[in-house]
Amino acid sequence: MKILLLGSNGQLGRAFVELSKSDAFPIGWVLAALDRSELDYSQPKTIETRVRLEKPDLFLNCAAYTAVDRAETERDLAELVNGRVPTLLARMAKDLRIPLIHYSSDYVYSGEGEAPHLESEPHAPLNHYGFTKAMGDAGIQDSGCDHLIFRTSWVFSPTGKNFVKTMLKVSKEHSELRIVNDQVGAPTYAPDLAKYSLHAIMRALEMKATGNAFPSGIYHLTNAGAVSWSGFAAEILPGKTILGISTEQYPTPAKRPRNSRLDLDKFQSTFGIEPRPWTEALKDCLRALKLREEAGLHD
Repeated sequence: MKILLLGSNGQLGRAFVELSKSDAFPIGWVLAALDRSELDYSQPKTIETRVRLEKPDLFLNCAAYTAVDRAETERDLAELVNGRVPTLLARMAKDLRIPLIHYSSDYVYSGEGEAPHLESEPHAPLNHYGFTKAMGDAGIQDSGCDHLIFRTSWVFSPTGKNFVKTMLKVSKEHSELRIVNDQVGAPTYAPDLAKYSLHAIMRALEMKATGNAFPSGIYHLTNAGAVSWSGFAAEILPGKTILGISTEQYPTPAKRPRNSRLDLDKFQSTFGIEPRPWTEALKDCLRALKLREEAGLHD
């Protein structure tokens, strides 16, 4: 089984690369990892040529344009990476008769209300980034390929750019922090996201191998629980003064959803996996960051 990973330098891509080196990765499976420098996303034909040369048994697309505010002005680039490339991969997956695993975002929803969003809800993005993620989801579903689309939120890890690392950095520069307290979601640890995804992929392939249909569809996948950004910051920095502020007090080019809670029932019932709380994952991340700092490792 050869898995072709696109986006190997991102938080999730790195987590998959590390997971592939562990005992959790199935014997006989090979991970072929490509980063954006090895694929010219502006040239779809070059992507198709390179991908076909790899002769994969499964596509794992971790590549994404994640600069939410810049997407308001870099619209074409965001649509290319988040919308058109996933659609191209889906069409290739259909042609090659292999599954595509893809990652989407809580930002495809309106963020209204307080109840966790369901996968069946219509797209109602508040910003262009969310629009492009919804565009990619629709392209994959319309292709007819076997697919798993995992919608996640607030990804963090010991590597790359994320909220946890930003908070640790700015806490050294300011005695108190002003953080938004009226946007709520589930922080998601990239290594957990990779691990749970791998289990789901294995289960989906097993289902098809035993004569059942591949469970194509959209699934919410985050760590369990929910918190505001200010609450998240307080957990990262115990003892630090965190002042909660409203969304209006921290204007950004892209509008953010206030409610990013995602219902996990469909994922849990389909694949038999119950994600652990984000608070437990955060402890692991902070320990990993400390070890990286002691070892002199920096991104």
